[in-house]
Amino acid sequence: MSRKPSKRPSAVKFVYLSPPAPQHFTQVVATLVVSLGPLCAGLGKGYSSPALASMATLSAQGHHFAISQDQGSWIASLSLLGAFFGGLPGGMAIQFGRKRILGVVALPFAVSWLLTVFANSVHMLYAAAFMGGVCTAIISVVTPVYISEIAHPEIRGCLCAFAKLSSNIGMLLSYLLGAFLNWRQLATVTAVAPACLFVAALFIPETPSFLLYRGDENEAAQSLRWLRGSNADVARELTTMKANISALRRQEETYPQRVAPRDLVRPLLITCGLMVFQKFSGANAFNFYAVPILSETFVGMNPYRAAVVVAFVQICAGMASSALVDTIGRRPLLVFSNMLMSAALAAFGGYVYLQGLGREDDLLTRQQWSDSDWVPLFCVLVFEIAYSLGVSPISWLYIGELFPLKHRGVGALAASVSYACAFVSVKTFVDLQKWLGLYGAFWLYASVAALALVFTLTLVPETKGRSLQEMQTAEQQKETLI
Repeated sequence: MSRKPSKRPSAVKFVYLSPPAPQHFTQVVATLVVSLGPLCAGLGKGYSSPALASMATLSAQGHHFAISQDQGSWIASLSLLGAFFGGLPGGMAIQFGRKRILGVVALPFAVSWLLTVFANSVHMLYAAAFMGGVCTAIISVVTPVYISEIAHPEIRGCLCAFAKLSSNIGMLLSYLLGAFLNWRQLATVTAVAPACLFVAALFIPETPSFLLYRGDENEAAQSLRWLRGSNADVARELTTMKANISALRRQEETYPQRVAPRDLVRPLLITCGLMVFQKFSGANAFNFYAVPILSETFVGMNPYRAAVVVAFVQICAGMASSALVDTIGRRPLLVFSNMLMSAALAAFGGYVYLQGLGREDDLLTRQQWSDSDWVPLFCVLVFEIAYSLGVSPISWLYIGELFPLKHRGVGALAASVSYACAFVSVKTFVDLQKWLGLYGAFWLYASVAALALVFTLTLVPETKGRSLQEMQTAEQQKETLI
């Protein structure tokens, strides 16, 4: 009796070969080049605080057009709104090349800051802020994808974390330079970063996996040779990549209607969930309202100096994250980060609550509270360290790691969710403070961080040391079993 042929095609097998350890220098160089984009994004994030103060001062002196407080709030927030609208176009454009998009976007990014420099009306500032936000979103989507595709697995997390670190460096530079430069001069300095990105991007290669997927094998070999060095076994790694991409194409032909749902549902759930928890955990609101929050909390300490200290600590924590993400792993850092954030936010809210109960107008009581200014500062520092160590860089790292090659641009949806949540969290902070009090707002943020811990333990996978193809196959097998 003849057996009926199976209707289900055999499973596509991917090849997993660990290539010899390559040199890392050129991979670091390429990462430094593309990190100029996040650096400019960080400069823009920190720009509004000193710039709005400079605008108000110069406007009062009659040196340029008047800007009201409400107009100033729109100047600060329109960049987030522009970022929301820029995420999805960035994801769609990524199919034309990772390096190419970074170079192309660098030009309008520089132009947006030049518009700020030569602005003669508030509407020009609106347009520049919105345009800069769109460019920021595209760069935030493409940069981690580029780095994840050019980096060797043993240093991929470190290099991706460095891109996030460069954003924190940019924010600190804005705070420091803003103390000496007016808003036009600060915008001029900021415009230099994307201009440098445009020039430097001409000297780095496109990612090998993108070139192979497009069918340019010779260019892919040259790119891989540039990235890995002359001593690395480029032919072996290239053969592995070609085999995996061929298997991916065969799988797409076998399951043409089911590829997208099976490949995208889980990565979208994880990355969008991480972004929602990241933005509503209070970090974004604190960064935009750092000085007012610290002014309300401190009695004797200077809130402006404290804000600079907090920004500097963010950079140090980001550097530590770059070193730890490929040794400890993504998931343990996320768990540790959310635990510390929740505890620090709850403690800060508790201090503010007790301060509200015990603060009086007599000099002795004020002196006692002045001596305890270190308590809220310590809570804020612990919170920012935990945030910069895990939640902030790793949430973006997963966008570059979890999505399959063909649909990697869909990660832009997670970026759009991030910017939408950032816009809402910044706009609602004042209302939350009015309805719940400052302590209630921070207790609410502590609850969000606690929920993020549960989410991480339940759904977020570990990706340390695993190739992008290996993670893709593991997710597909998991979906098949379901």
